[in-house]
Amino acid sequence: MKAIIENIQHFSLHDGPGTRTTVFFKGCPLRCLWCSNPATQHFGAELMQKADKCLRCGACVAVCPRQAVSLSSEGLPQIDRERCVNCGLCAASCPGRALMMVGQEYTLEAVMASVSADMLFYRNSGGGVTLSGGEVLSQCDFAVALCDQCHALGIQTAIETSGSAPYEALHRLSAVTDILFMDIKHADDAEHKRLTGVGNKPILSNLARLLHERNKPVHVRLPLIPGCNDSDDHLAAYATLLAGMEGCFDLEVLPYHRLGKNKYAMLGREYALGDTPPPQKEHVAHAVSVLRRRLGHIPVFCAA
Repeated sequence: MKAIIENIQHFSLHDGPGTRTTVFFKGCPLRCLWCSNPATQHFGAELMQKADKCLRCGACVAVCPRQAVSLSSEGLPQIDRERCVNCGLCAASCPGRALMMVGQEYTLEAVMASVSADMLFYRNSGGGVTLSGGEVLSQCDFAVALCDQCHALGIQTAIETSGSAPYEALHRLSAVTDILFMDIKHADDAEHKRLTGVGNKPILSNLARLLHERNKPVHVRLPLIPGCNDSDDHLAAYATLLAGMEGCFDLEVLPYHRLGKNKYAMLGREYALGDTPPPQKEHVAHAVSVLRRRLGHIPVFCAA
C-alpha cells in the first residue's frame, strides 16, 4: 500500500496535544486563497525552486528533455511551467538543491518506520501522530491503515480535514482516530466556493452526520481570514449555523498567517491574498467574544 506524501514533520507542536509527528498527505480538492502549504494542493510530485540556493551552474538547462528550463540574465533558472512535466531530472542534477521535487510515494512500512522513531517523545508529552494535508480523506485507505498500525503500537492519532469528501471516507477514518479537527471555513455556500473553490453544503452535511454518529468530541476550526470571513455579520451567521448542530464539539479560531507565502513563488504561482496582514490580537479577541456570546455553552477559544 502506498500514498503520496508531501512531508513528514517531526517534533510538531501545533497539530494536536503534546509533541507530534505530522504526516502531510499530498492532494486536496480545495484551493483556499490563504492556503499556507500550497505544495500539498496538487496530487503527484512537483518542482519547487529555491533561488537563494542556486549555484548558477546551468546543469538543469542541459538535462531538461522538454526545454522547460532557461537561464535569466542573472544566471538563475527560469521554469516554463506549461512545458514542465515534473520529471525531476533537473532537480536530480542540481548540486545546490535549488531545484527539488516535493511529494513522493511512501509505503505504509516506510511511514510507520518514520513515525514510530519518535515513540519516546509521544509518551513523555502525551503526543502522537497527526495526519494532515492537503486532504487526508483523499487517500483514505492508506490513512485508515496508518491509524490502525499506530494504535497497535499505542500511538495516539489525530486527523486534520476540510471534510470535503464522500461521507464514507470521513466515517471510516473518524472511527479509527482519537482526535478529529475539521475546518468550517465559511457559513455561506456561494462565498465558500469563491474562497476555496468548492461549496460548503456537502461539508456541512458531513459535519452534522459526524456529530450525530461519533462518540468522541469533534474539534471544529474557523481559520479567521481578514476581509474574507472575519466580519461581525459573518461571525453571527457562522455561530447560528453551528448552534443548530447537535453533538459534542468545540470551536477553535485560527488567526490567518502568511508563513507559507514564499512557497507560492517557489512553485511558480501567485499568492491570491497578496500583502494581506494577519489580524490584530484585538480583532481576534473580538471575534472569539462574538462567537462565545452567540454559541453559549459551546466552548470557543483561540490557542494562538
